Amino acid sequence: MKTLKSIAAVLALTLASTLAGTGCRESSDAQAIHSAPALPQVTVASVIRARPVLTMNLPAELAPFQDAIIAARVSGFVRRLYVDRGSAVRAGQLMAVIEAPDLVARRAAAEQRLGAARAQSVQAQANLARDQAMLQRLRGAAREMPGAVAGNDITVARQTVAADQAELQSRQAAERAAGREMISLESLVAYLQVKAPFSGMVVKRMVSAGSLVGPAGLALFDLQQLNPLRLVLDVPEAQAAGFQKGNQVRFQVTTFPGQDFYGVVARVSHSLRPATRTMPIELDVPNPRLQLSPGMYAHVFWPMRRPAPSLLVPAGAIVNSTEATYVEAVRRGRIRRVPVEAGMDDKNLTEVFGALRPGESVVVPGNEELRDGETVLVKP
Repeated sequence: MKTLKSIAAVLALTLASTLAGTGCRESSDAQAIHSAPALPQVTVASVIRARPVLTMNLPAELAPFQDAIIAARVSGFVRRLYVDRGSAVRAGQLMAVIEAPDLVARRAAAEQRLGAARAQSVQAQANLARDQAMLQRLRGAAREMPGAVAGNDITVARQTVAADQAELQSRQAAERAAGREMISLESLVAYLQVKAPFSGMVVKRMVSAGSLVGPAGLALFDLQQLNPLRLVLDVPEAQAAGFQKGNQVRFQVTTFPGQDFYGVVARVSHSLRPATRTMPIELDVPNPRLQLSPGMYAHVFWPMRRPAPSLLVPAGAIVNSTEATYVEAVRRGRIRRVPVEAGMDDKNLTEVFGALRPGESVVVPGNEELRDGETVLVKP
């Protein structure tokens, strides 16, 4: 009986020790599991391979389509001004009248000289006709009645006709010279009326009534054509080859934030600026309501297309650290930093050049705290 009790006590002690040991191991495993660090969870996006229409933001400046400083072609005093700053004018419209009494007097004298030259030319022509008729009568009489007319008389008549012809040529030359002088002075007199060479807007007036003006004196107006306008921009060498004349290009100005305007590629210099390696290109910009003004600064969204497909990632996937520019690819559950070079933007995507593959997953947004080779958990 005593022996059975001893055996039971030993079994109870053994079972208690076993249970205690099992409980300790379970508690240690639970603590180890609880203390293990959680894997970083990341959101990914796929690398896209495409040939998008990319845009480059280029600075530009609006300029008048035509800009002319209107000056007087003859010296004189401003008698009257018909336009001022802000006046819209049409081509051929009278802008000012200049008074030049000396020029008017010279024109009157030239007109008188032209009249006298014409009269002398007419008289010389009449003398020639008279002497030619006399020569013909003498020759006829000599043929009908030989010896009736002395040969010397015919010789004298022939020389007189030759002298008349020379006189007529001289008078006609003088008449032509007087006519050219008259045309020249009439042209100068016409310049006393200053007219607009093209339709546009007077942006500046430099004189007042009574001012002395002339070819070497003060200018009168600054006239600009504001519809259409020119948009002048310098396109980098690498992107200058992708343009086509007639294409529409979108741009914005700081005066109207968020509002789009359009211009048409019209003129290309076909020559690069050596200092900047850019090519000047001009766009024609319709401006019927005169919203835009010369001198406005513009942001041009210059379109360009790559000759081959490019790799695109979301713009937020690119990490710009102090050491490098890279994206974080997720390969077999681990982070791999892939150095890239950013290209152009296409809406929310950015062109990248690096050791990436189409369809590969990259972390979005990029996180500089993720280490290269670190294991991560991709969020569904």
